[in-house]
Amino acid sequence: METYDTVLDVFDDHQNFALSTHINPDGDAIGSELALYSFLRDLGKQVLIFNTDAVPKIYQFLPFSDAVLPPEALQGYSPEILVVLDSGMLKRIGDDLCRSLIPSNAIVNIDHHATANHFGRYNLIEEEASSTSEIIYQLIQHHGTPIGRDRALCLYTGIMFDTGCFRYSNSTPAAHRIAAELINAGVSVDEIYRLVYETTPAARIRLLGDVLQTLGMTPDGKIAWGYATQEMFRKTGTGREDVDGFINHIRSIDTVEFAVLVSEQEDGRSKASLRSKSYIDAGEIAAEFGGGGHQRAAGCEIDAHYDAAIAQLVASAQQRINKLKEVSGVKPEEFSERLN
Repeated sequence: METYDTVLDVFDDHQNFALSTHINPDGDAIGSELALYSFLRDLGKQVLIFNTDAVPKIYQFLPFSDAVLPPEALQGYSPEILVVLDSGMLKRIGDDLCRSLIPSNAIVNIDHHATANHFGRYNLIEEEASSTSEIIYQLIQHHGTPIGRDRALCLYTGIMFDTGCFRYSNSTPAAHRIAAELINAGVSVDEIYRLVYETTPAARIRLLGDVLQTLGMTPDGKIAWGYATQEMFRKTGTGREDVDGFINHIRSIDTVEFAVLVSEQEDGRSKASLRSKSYIDAGEIAAEFGGGGHQRAAGCEIDAHYDAAIAQLVASAQQRINKLKEVSGVKPEEFSERLN
């Protein structure tokens, strides 16, 4: 496993960089990517960002967000170093970029997921970190470069997103201390929260209403699911990025331990977001289907219709609940250890 010094040495030894992150990027993916972009540029490096998907509207207020380029902008470009952020597997950056964004020297993989593959020549993976943004913060601090307000905005947004506004179990003391330092650097906490969570177009509210109409639950109420279809997107004038956060409404149901939200993609595949509360490992279930994430929040893509995808994910979660029920005298909700 690489150290901060190793990665900084790679940065010092090369001049030409490309950055990328996973498809359908979230707040941590975008925040960490833009902060690293700014840091490398301050070091005098040539840096380009290539993402399969555009920056979601709710994150376009972030500094440097207009630097993100689509795959078609590559045009044969080959960096010395490709830095991949917040992606458990290289293929998560998208098929086109996997085929075309080939570095002449090495891949640097920076991530915090327990399910992360070590696909880079250099792998800076900190499973105890709350987010990839936290790792980038530590990397910049280790170098001795001031964070500055612009990078602070990006990093705070990433940490805020991945900790669920500091509500999830990964809201460690370190995450809170870093957040305090970012606030000292000029972050307006209420403004960022408002821009990300309280600036919602009416079309997205209509989409949420349609998605909640699809709510389904197992008889015991411990597993719940919903879905968004291409027809819903067309009817409401929305897109797949607009379902971000909807799963939290499903997870918030009092009896629910495991929540699933599946979005139908244009090619018929299904993108699934998974959330759990205490005793189901969402990351393990996502890994079964080629995805990844954390114990409480994960995601994957399944080559199946959304109904079939939901059935497979629910069956996987139900198997885990049934296994826990086999433990004599222990109710699933009283068993918090990870299943083996």
